[in-house]
Amino acid sequence: MKLAYELNPPKIETAGVANLNSLKIMMDSFQERAGLLQGLVDGIHLTDSVLGIPRVSGVVAAGLIRTNSAMGAIPITCSLRIRDRSPLSISQFVADATLVGIKGVLFVAGDDSTHSGKCVTKPSELVRKLRSTGYDKCIELHLAVPSRITKNTEIQGKIEAKPDAFITQSIDSLNALKEIANVSHEHEIKVIACIMIPCEKNKPSAKSIGLNWHSYETAPIEFIREAAHIADQVLLTSPNSFKAGLEILHQLKT
Repeated sequence: MKLAYELNPPKIETAGVANLNSLKIMMDSFQERAGLLQGLVDGIHLTDSVLGIPRVSGVVAAGLIRTNSAMGAIPITCSLRIRDRSPLSISQFVADATLVGIKGVLFVAGDDSTHSGKCVTKPSELVRKLRSTGYDKCIELHLAVPSRITKNTEIQGKIEAKPDAFITQSIDSLNALKEIANVSHEHEIKVIACIMIPCEKNKPSAKSIGLNWHSYETAPIEFIREAAHIADQVLLTSPNSFKAGLEILHQLKT
């Protein structure tokens, strides 16, 4: 079973006010959390300014994780909101990511925010362009897919972009995951199944994305293990409770 864990780099702003004076302290705490994952996961995924709230860049966060000798070899992937980026800055980000040893980048349009404008390029079109110019020879290019698909035509554009992997939205159905895996593997695309840890603190996040974890709330360990048999990797996310995520990881190792 291959497991990765999602970490959110610290926010740069809170309620429109910069956190720069306390950013070093928050980054120290972030690195401590990353260190606690040692021996429990096969990889770490770093988010990028969820909901349009500015956060420390995944490249910077990955570089700091790499400074911990015990964590130096762990595979790291990160998300990139292309809504906030020009073609030039996207190319720079991907190049920077390769230099710090990031394994792959997940390209997402990103939610609209006061900091962002209209997203003029689809993530699938961007991946296609990056592949045509050779970026895929140095780093994996990933795309997101819904938690449920039943036909190739629903994600045909993403399939044609030939990403290295599809990362699902948070799943709540193993049958739906099987459908995604069947479609993806038919085209030699890996599947990374995202699963949100069911706990009280994560309920607002689940509600905001329409996630119903009733099917696995009482038996998350079994659900995660079964998902790992279907997908190439499982990505665990616990946006509001690192403690709950850590508890699940320790249970999976027993």
